[in-house]
Amino acid sequence: MKLGWKKRLFVIIGILLSSVVIVYAVLILTMDKPPLTEFSSCQVLLVKAKKVNADVYSPEYYKSAEKKYKAALIEWKIQNEKIFFTRDYSKAKELILTAILKAQEANASSGSNKDSLKMKYLKEVELLKRKLDNYHDVFIHLPLKVGVRKNYEFGKLSLEQGLSAFGKGDIMLATKRLNEGKSRIGVADKEVNALLKEYFNDYSKWQNWFAATIRLSAQNNNYAFIVDKIKHKGYLYNKGKLTKEYTVELGRNWIGDKLTAGDKATPEGMYKVIKKKAGGDSRYHKAMLINYPNEEDYAHFNIKKRQGLISRNSNIGGLIEIHGDGGKGDDWTSGCIALTDSEIDELFSRIPVGTPVTIVGSMMTLSELLN
Repeated sequence: MKLGWKKRLFVIIGILLSSVVIVYAVLILTMDKPPLTEFSSCQVLLVKAKKVNADVYSPEYYKSAEKKYKAALIEWKIQNEKIFFTRDYSKAKELILTAILKAQEANASSGSNKDSLKMKYLKEVELLKRKLDNYHDVFIHLPLKVGVRKNYEFGKLSLEQGLSAFGKGDIMLATKRLNEGKSRIGVADKEVNALLKEYFNDYSKWQNWFAATIRLSAQNNNYAFIVDKIKHKGYLYNKGKLTKEYTVELGRNWIGDKLTAGDKATPEGMYKVIKKKAGGDSRYHKAMLINYPNEEDYAHFNIKKRQGLISRNSNIGGLIEIHGDGGKGDDWTSGCIALTDSEIDELFSRIPVGTPVTIVGSMMTLSELLN
């Protein structure tokens, strides 16, 4: 009887153990599984996206994919720390699937965004080149501060470095250098534009002088010489028609009208040749003296004195010539207009005493000049 009872107990225990094993097996078979395949796929996509610089060209999608991937990993870890049959990977699955989608979008858009960035870069380069061309064609002659010139030169160097990086496929470095150059050139342009805006307040006066000189040349069937200070050009007209163009060099402080003796400024106004010098008559190869100061210059000088804009002890100056010894590539005179010796020979032979000589700031408007 006692042995039979033990057998029954063992049978019951066996049944219970079998039930537990069955339940355990069912729990294992039915428990939630982590999205291992999805994690692996996302890792591959993120590596691929990094290789095509999606973090640079599609940063929004790439950063979102990384963020979702990291959040999915955290959620996976949280669930792994729970008792196996209470784990729920549904949130981790949702996060990793979103990460996969964002990584795919980052890969897909990276190429088109890179092409778009390249096009934008090339357009910006053209604009910056135009500014630098303007500087070297016109602004380089302006009596600018050293810091302004350094900004232009820095901009030029940045552009060259950027183009080198662009040629090597590094669009981001190219864009960085471009923006650095734009910034410095922008600072320089601001100062130059302010200087020119003030200078061009006299444009209507220059225009009237220019037109009047051309009319005189046409009416009197003679020569006239017009100097455009901004362009650093001298234009020889005959009978109202342009016949020759010369490059000229001016006084160091040429921008603005001449105010006093020794200011190294080239005067502006309507003048005429009053004396021609050659041989031992001139310290230069040849020279033509103009009638600066004229009556208008004296009147202007006296007004400035009364207004206290120039010293009472100042003198108006004189001895302004068109002379040789030019071709230095710089503004070096004390206020005169310099040409090369060969050009002064030619001009000297063509224009007689009495020839009109008109000196203007610019024959172009400021907007035409800047554009």
